[in-house]
Amino acid sequence: MGFFEIFSAGLAGLYGVVSSYGLAIILLTLVTRVILLPLSIKQTRSMREMAVIQPEIKKIQAKYKGNRQKMNEEMMGLYKEHGVNPFGGCLPLLMQFPILIGLFYVIRTPLAYLGYRKEEVSGIVEWIPRNVGGFMETLQGSSLASELTDHALRVNQFLSLRLDCYPSQVLSSQPSNAVNVDCGSGIASFIPYAALILFMGFTTYYQQKQMQARNADSPQAQQMQMIGRIMPLMLMVFAYNFPTGVVLYWVTTNLWTIVQQRIILAAAPLPTPGANGKAKAKPAAGGGALKAGSGPQTKSKPAPDGSRDKPKQQAPTGASKPHPSSKKKKKRR
Repeated sequence: MGFFEIFSAGLAGLYGVVSSYGLAIILLTLVTRVILLPLSIKQTRSMREMAVIQPEIKKIQAKYKGNRQKMNEEMMGLYKEHGVNPFGGCLPLLMQFPILIGLFYVIRTPLAYLGYRKEEVSGIVEWIPRNVGGFMETLQGSSLASELTDHALRVNQFLSLRLDCYPSQVLSSQPSNAVNVDCGSGIASFIPYAALILFMGFTTYYQQKQMQARNADSPQAQQMQMIGRIMPLMLMVFAYNFPTGVVLYWVTTNLWTIVQQRIILAAAPLPTPGANGKAKAKPAAGGGALKAGSGPQTKSKPAPDGSRDKPKQQAPTGASKPHPSSKKKKKRR
């Protein structure tokens, strides 16, 4: 069993439980996200730690501005001390691509990874069982394989979408690559597919913006800002030629990531940096700010003879000096 057969086996197993191809894709996506959850948590914490050490990074950059080699050495030592990976925020996103590729091929031609081979006679596509054994023979006899060969139209229907159709095929009125049926034509048929593509682009942008807002000053955030601008648009263009089932996978992944990041960041929020780069202390409950010029009040200690020290009396500040003219009047007398 190869890499792609892992996904086909997951789809076949989940379809046997829920009897819905679209729901099986969603559940398979959630399973993969759970498997990647420890890595995602680690990378999210790494990004949060990067924001915490930003004052130290700025000090190093200012101190070794003219010595780039020394500055890099000091920064790498700082990253190692805090257990931070400066490129950690990109890793979860990059790890999705092998899964995306696996799902792309499996959802585009699922029977090809369920023990069947495709033959086209006079423009009609037929899937013929291959001579397989072992686990592949089990996949070949799964309910998903038999439903796709006998009732492909019903299996691929999910809400108002066809999971085996490409949005580009809807506008061009081309038949699906999986089954010889029309995927629809015209703007009215394209609207549900366009809505899904736009929602995929929005959720891709939002889940990246969500993390950037918490780490706005970190180098990671600056690197991710460029990715955050390009990635949603690039994926929307790709989705136009993706099977709709793959777009459904990506939307589910984005929604999971948004909720996951909200929970992780809310559980351990970042300290609010002050003007000097240190965290601001929260004011005491019920305590007001001290008035200007007032200091802490202390109780006077008793003197050794049992009396209390009395404050020294000062001359009244309001007393005015005699006017020079009054001295002249006294001399004349």
